Amino acid sequence: MPPSERRVYRTTSTRRKLGYVAVVLAVLVLGGLVYELVGLPRVAAVSPSRGSYVNDASPSIVLRVHGLDDLQGLQVTLDGTDVTADAAWDGDQLTISGVELQDGSHEVGVRADSSNLLRRRLDASVSFTVDTAAPEVELDPACADGKLSMTPPELAGATEPLARVEVTGGARPAVASADAAGRFVVHPELATGPATLEIVARDAAGNTTTTTLPVYVDATPPMLVLDEVPGVVRRATFTLHGSATDDDRPPKVAARLDSESYPVRGSSAAARLRFEKLAQGKHTLVVTATDKGGNVVKERRAFVVDSTERLGVAALWPGARGRDVRDLQKLLGERGLYEGKVTGRFDAATASAVKAFQERYWLPVDGLVEGATMTALGGRVVVDLSALTLRFYRAGDLVKTFRVAAGQSAYPTPTGTYAVVRKIMNPTWYPPDSDWAKDAEPIPPGIENPLGTRWIGTSAPGVGIHGTPDDGSIGTHASHGCLRMHIADVEQLYDWVELGMTVVIEP
Repeated sequence: MPPSERRVYRTTSTRRKLGYVAVVLAVLVLGGLVYELVGLPRVAAVSPSRGSYVNDASPSIVLRVHGLDDLQGLQVTLDGTDVTADAAWDGDQLTISGVELQDGSHEVGVRADSSNLLRRRLDASVSFTVDTAAPEVELDPACADGKLSMTPPELAGATEPLARVEVTGGARPAVASADAAGRFVVHPELATGPATLEIVARDAAGNTTTTTLPVYVDATPPMLVLDEVPGVVRRATFTLHGSATDDDRPPKVAARLDSESYPVRGSSAAARLRFEKLAQGKHTLVVTATDKGGNVVKERRAFVVDSTERLGVAALWPGARGRDVRDLQKLLGERGLYEGKVTGRFDAATASAVKAFQERYWLPVDGLVEGATMTALGGRVVVDLSALTLRFYRAGDLVKTFRVAAGQSAYPTPTGTYAVVRKIMNPTWYPPDSDWAKDAEPIPPGIENPLGTRWIGTSAPGVGIHGTPDDGSIGTHASHGCLRMHIADVEQLYDWVELGMTVVIEP
């Protein structure tokens, strides 16, 4: 073989040997990597599974730890607490049992050193949730009473988020899942009439709650017919008729007058509303008919009562009109409480003036002229000093005339227009700041009390209407400015007058 050929042969042989070595090394490296990869330490949850829910407060926690025997410095934690001593392992399986857990999320951690070239340190965790509480179910008010008037019938409510809700009792089970906020809506297939539904809510942990609900399905509303009412009613007392019917059974009829419940007489098919002595002003009547399925129909009537022109005969509310309202506005104007025009319409300005009147005389403040306020504004006391009489008027009519005693010439009773500002039963007499009483002492209630049994104070300074034990002084000018009455007479007047009532003292 020529020298040149021998050199080529040696070069090729060398290259071939190097190639064999490279292949062998590559196989060895790859095999080592595969071995290390197969033996890679890792944690897999057996029970409970990762991210699962369990309804056992003491679950058996089982983990499969690949390469467990080759790990050094193994540490097992449960919610951050070292439980390595409580853990048992068999081969690659690690078990923790007998630990009581609270409802909520829990985490098992496994940490150890490894000789594996691809993972020198194992640090893994598995989380799960313990839930031992059954889900609560709260139905919406529209269906909680079992009255189903929707088409199709609908059950809606709230439960545990993502819980499964199944309703049986209809033609077939109806199922829905609660959303992330816990809301659910189920549409069971139900025929018209009564039925009994079973509502089962099951949460992710398998806890269940069962609720039984008797229902009545009626998607057809009742019929309601109600008399018409004129816009202005001239009577304070009248009767309104109505009729409510339904295909299944008589509906329930109810009424509200000015937002207050009002009694309905008679049957639903022949209902009657009897209004007596309605206040003058605007009124709103709402009549409802409700059937077994919860369907409701309404009829509304708005009207104004204008039954009299005399102040004090009937109560006055916003919306009233007429001469009595004009008289009211004049009376309030005389007291500096009403500054608007005398329109004869009970408007917002009039109501504000009425409230100011009520505040001034410690009456219930509602802006309505009724009860004590009506008496105070509609009644009037008129004293005639020349005739020594006291006349009590109600709604412009003279109710009674009483004899009185008035002030002496040295202590005259003042004249003018005043108001009742105080009422006291069985008063104590206190000496006034006057020369004639400078040495006097207070006198408690009793037969010696110069005020008798009643004191009606007026806005005239120091002047009141009161009883007296000195019957002989009645009909004379004998007092120190007050108006004396027989005790029986002042007791009667006391019951008639109200705070704020006008007192006119004429010469």
